[in-house]
Amino acid sequence: MTAFDSIINCCTNLLHSFPQAKETADYIHSRLSERAIEKFQFGYFPDNKNLEVLSSLVGDEVLKSCDLIYDKIYNGEKYRCSTMSDYNLIMPYRDVYGRIIGIVGRSILSDNERKNKSISKYKNTHFAKRSNLFGLNFAKKSIIKNNLAILCEGQIDVIQSSDKGLEHIVALGSSGMAFEQVALLMRYTNNIILLLDNDDAGQTGANKIIQNYGRYANFRKAHLPDGFNDLDQFFMENDLKDLELAL
Repeated sequence: MTAFDSIINCCTNLLHSFPQAKETADYIHSRLSERAIEKFQFGYFPDNKNLEVLSSLVGDEVLKSCDLIYDKIYNGEKYRCSTMSDYNLIMPYRDVYGRIIGIVGRSILSDNERKNKSISKYKNTHFAKRSNLFGLNFAKKSIIKNNLAILCEGQIDVIQSSDKGLEHIVALGSSGMAFEQVALLMRYTNNIILLLDNDDAGQTGANKIIQNYGRYANFRKAHLPDGFNDLDQFFMENDLKDLELAL
């Protein structure tokens, strides 16, 4: 078992058992089914005040080896801090073989609260993002079966889609695509539908992907209906049959 495995296993248990995790647990259960939460191994990473709960279970050295804790000096006193203190909802990022190569943390604060704290919605531990595609470990068999891959931006988009029965889908993690990601996906199919976010960045990104890599694979753009920015929003109100009409 790797350090990441130990951390994810403990954080998964904390999500369901630690009293201070209730707000985080309520949030993710309002967004996803229990099946999806278990499949993608969501967990609770304690904030700085409760960090000892996790360090007592896995050890400081394990957390340090994954760059998840550090020491901060304030007024001459040393404090242990976490890089995920504001990102209590976490899940593993797995490579194509299912090995955990990083941790994705998400803040459950509102847009205004994040703006006031000057923090982003997501934060990842370091891994080779440009060489991986989120969800490919689950999706590759379905991609081969369908000879088709659907490419979106966000991890939650993949999770919502998978929960609705759309299995041949993976996420870039942004609106840009690296050549390494193209090559990785082409191990399984040359047919790729681009279903990036329904905003200027997403559509610009889709156009650039076709422009840069269209000679290597069969890319096709698809669009969500007006009023839906991404697949997460779409599947909160619709089923798979409704997406098939859009595709």
